[in-house]
Amino acid sequence: MTVLDAAIAYARRGIRVIPIQHATKIPLLKAWTTEASNDETVVREWFTTTYRGAGVGIATGRAANRQFFVLDIDDKNGKSGSDTLADLEAEHGQLPDTVTVLTPTGGRHLYFTTTIEIRNDAGKRLGEGLDIRGIGGYVVAPPSTHENGGQYTYEHGYTINDLKPADAPTWLIHLLTVTPKIDRAKPRDHDDFLNDPNLPSSRYNATTNWHTLLTADGWTHAYQHEGADYYTRPGKTRGISASVNHNGNDALIVFSTNAPVPEGGYSRFGYYAQTRHGGDWKKATNEYLGRNPTPITSTPDELLNQLVNWSEFWNQDHTTEDWIAYPLIARGRQTALFAVAKVGKSYLALACTAALATGKPIFGRPAQPPVHVLYLDYEMTPGDLLERLERLGYTEDDNLTHLHYAIIPSLPALNTYEGAAAVMKLVELTGAQVVVIDTTGRAVEGEENSADTYREFARTTGLALKAAGIAMLRTDHAGKDKGKSGQRGSSAKNDDVDLVYHMEREAHHIKLTRLFSRITWAPNEVELIEETLEDIHPIRLKDSDQTFTEKQYQLASAILRHFPNIRPGQRHKASRDFRKQVRQAGIKYDTNDLRPALDAIHNNRTSDPIGF
Repeated sequence: MTVLDAAIAYARRGIRVIPIQHATKIPLLKAWTTEASNDETVVREWFTTTYRGAGVGIATGRAANRQFFVLDIDDKNGKSGSDTLADLEAEHGQLPDTVTVLTPTGGRHLYFTTTIEIRNDAGKRLGEGLDIRGIGGYVVAPPSTHENGGQYTYEHGYTINDLKPADAPTWLIHLLTVTPKIDRAKPRDHDDFLNDPNLPSSRYNATTNWHTLLTADGWTHAYQHEGADYYTRPGKTRGISASVNHNGNDALIVFSTNAPVPEGGYSRFGYYAQTRHGGDWKKATNEYLGRNPTPITSTPDELLNQLVNWSEFWNQDHTTEDWIAYPLIARGRQTALFAVAKVGKSYLALACTAALATGKPIFGRPAQPPVHVLYLDYEMTPGDLLERLERLGYTEDDNLTHLHYAIIPSLPALNTYEGAAAVMKLVELTGAQVVVIDTTGRAVEGEENSADTYREFARTTGLALKAAGIAMLRTDHAGKDKGKSGQRGSSAKNDDVDLVYHMEREAHHIKLTRLFSRITWAPNEVELIEETLEDIHPIRLKDSDQTFTEKQYQLASAILRHFPNIRPGQRHKASRDFRKQVRQAGIKYDTNDLRPALDAIHNNRTSDPIGF
């Protein structure tokens, strides 16, 4: 076969050829990279007229609808290319049989095709003696003559008509395309590769796959190698920009500076947050939950049982508050207690909850069965706690097992779903009826002046506790602007609490001023005095919004004598049945005086001793 016949045969197979100066490797076209052609008319003109007697070269890179490259095996720097290849095949597997050209110097050219653009390489990727001719490269092809007089030939008696290069194996493509930078790209710290089904991010990860996610954004799947998938970024037609499941880690490893996401590692939700919300996980979570609410697992009956049963509703007394420690902690309610530093808000919270946990009297109330309390302390040290317990009169002989105390707990932020889940798990494990958070500002993440920070706290931890009927007492610091919420930071702190007290101290006197309440039977002011170091007693409750006549006080006293179960802090209905009971007890009254009398009892404004 002549050089002309070979050149035309290459062209007919979509392979671009160039004329080569006889017995050399020098192209005869100055701009051969752009002038290389598979146009049969052009090729025929070259080798019959313009460059008659020239050898033929093959331009590597694009060929027909695929990419074409050549593995050049030779001896270099005392290293046998055949030995280098043998080592690679021992590690990765044998190369497939393909068209092989024998060079006059004892080397070999192995022809391969692929869908991936392969660039030239001089032994850097594969090792000594193994060069690559790809985009921007060429090789001298049979039947051209070498400068030593030898001829380029096909191995095993192949002819040009047998020119059907094999597809390159994935391991070879991997070695030729993947940059070593991949090994340095580690998953980001904020990414959640946790398999926790309760997390919205985990739900997203479980219901998406990388291929669909990436291709929808314009990424192109390049190839798969050893369980990992390799992708080319949007806007790029060659090279590898990212991998998925490299080293068995179900993460996207991005190592292209021009990719739609910064270099690094991402879970599927991390990628979603980065590409849709600029890396803001909170916004991504809210947006995702808005479109994909938590799957419904409840039965129809369980769902219907959550609705109000009106026949039962009217027969229940919803005006009586279930106080655990009146007037600070009510069952299922959330109380905020704030003050400037060093006033004693943490001391008061500890005094109250330690008494509840041990069954000791508190606020002048008689002893009651112990209550399980979960106390999350984000400020004190063990030494601080010991000092305060001793000041309150507690020793190692006291049974504090109902006080479940955590000193600076390593919980997720309590304005996250993870933090809420952790708190509710602790409530379940301890049987807590009361949860104390001291202080709120240290238990959450985000800007203290951001309303979103505390709305998320209410939406997660706050809502979970309220739904479970667990009382919460949270402390916080007072701010400079008393015209807002009074507390430091966003006014949204008070949006979802039921009762807000501002605490002040003068000598041994403590005053709690109610700034807000959804509990209509909470006093406007509470004055406390530390009579001893062991206890804190209320001495007076005030409701400055209401005054009572002497006639109403007398009615309240009469009611208390005949109905001793009525206690302060409980709003009682002036129902028809109750009015009937009062008349049957021989108590005469004007109808307009009954409600104020009950209010006076509620606010502890009678002359009768009622437990204080």
